Amino acid sequence: MSDGSSAGGTSGAAAIRPRFSPLDYRDPTPAPWLVHVLGVVNRWFMLPVALKLRRFDLPAADAARLRAAINPGTVAFLGPNHPEFLTDWMVDKELSRRVSPLMAHWASYEIVNASPLAQAFWLANNLIANVPGGGGKAYSVRWARRGHGVLLHPEGTATWQGERVSTLLPGIVDMAHEAADQLAAERDGRPVLLVPVAWRLSFLGDARHGLARDMARLEQGLSLPRGDRLAVPERFAALQRHLLARQCEGLGLAPPRFTNGSGGGYFAAQSLALEALKHSLSARYGSLDADLTRAQFQLRKAMRERATADPEGVRRDRGRLLELIRLASFDPTLYDRPRLAQERVAEVLKRTRSSLLTRGLRNAIHNTLPVAAAARVVHVRVAEPVRVLPAEHGGIASDGITARDALIAEHRTRLQRALDELGREFAEREAVHALPNSLHTS
Repeated sequence: MSDGSSAGGTSGAAAIRPRFSPLDYRDPTPAPWLVHVLGVVNRWFMLPVALKLRRFDLPAADAARLRAAINPGTVAFLGPNHPEFLTDWMVDKELSRRVSPLMAHWASYEIVNASPLAQAFWLANNLIANVPGGGGKAYSVRWARRGHGVLLHPEGTATWQGERVSTLLPGIVDMAHEAADQLAAERDGRPVLLVPVAWRLSFLGDARHGLARDMARLEQGLSLPRGDRLAVPERFAALQRHLLARQCEGLGLAPPRFTNGSGGGYFAAQSLALEALKHSLSARYGSLDADLTRAQFQLRKAMRERATADPEGVRRDRGRLLELIRLASFDPTLYDRPRLAQERVAEVLKRTRSSLLTRGLRNAIHNTLPVAAAARVVHVRVAEPVRVLPAEHGGIASDGITARDALIAEHRTRLQRALDELGREFAEREAVHALPNSLHTS
């Protein structure tokens, strides 16, 4: 995608110099010294200071399982869950520092290719830009075959949900199949593995002061009524009600009707807003996929195709899609409970800010480096890896599911099981500071 043409009057050197584009793909060129330095900076500054992660909980058995999966005798693709932005890569970086320092990591091309200088820096740190149509998959297969491992988040984007693994994208399985096919053709008996890595964040103490600070910034930034005189649980509930009313008004939806009963009828009102959003989008773009992840791809593609002919309508539709995603993430299955752990409240506030407070330098910095409400610990667990066979050994299972879909489902199942086990392990500790949920529907 480089363009060698130039405007009239430029020098000959400028005329042949390719123009930099963030959509230009380049293979990483890892520099071991830089990888080591950044690993040390991450361990002693980014994790404990910038991200307030005071402890990295990786039991010996899980560390041993990870080392057994990533070594010169294996070809490994790591697929962690993706509950938080930036923290994800810092946790991944610490894992690779401990187990395989030269592990390759996938990242957004907007970050890797932000500028020529940024590109050179990140490629030297072995980051793979997810440029559409680029050579990242081929590089990943080659690098995994060298025994270093390749890490990517199969959920695709940060979910801001600490208890649920969303729909997984198939790229990690496709690369593992490609590697298995190559090894089979060369009669190389090394196993190809999908390695599920689950991690969960917990506050070390009472985080109400930090939660109140986050709510105040949302109230101010979104011009919502201030809740300074309310206790944190009541303030959180009032914030959600005011926010739903604001969004419905801004997107041309019927105003939500709250009740005086249990929970104020919040989740019932939210459900009606969700149905109205789905109806308005399907009326313009056709029936939506039941899975929201796939529906997003469907809608964004259709909006790109319509943007030139109907720019104003597409602008409004994009706002409705963003709100659909935000509301669907505030799922009553996860949040309609008598008491909410502080961690659940914190993730809702961060998800709201990253979705709705995006203008201005301060918000840009915060959304790039989200400041945690209080000191935390990250609990990391490694599930039993999934063995990937060459494609010709996959075929169709008896229930009609392809080998590719079966592997994706199995990887997600093992991730979710590990998260659920972490939830049970730390339930009592989180319950100590859990907050009454004023939005709960009895």
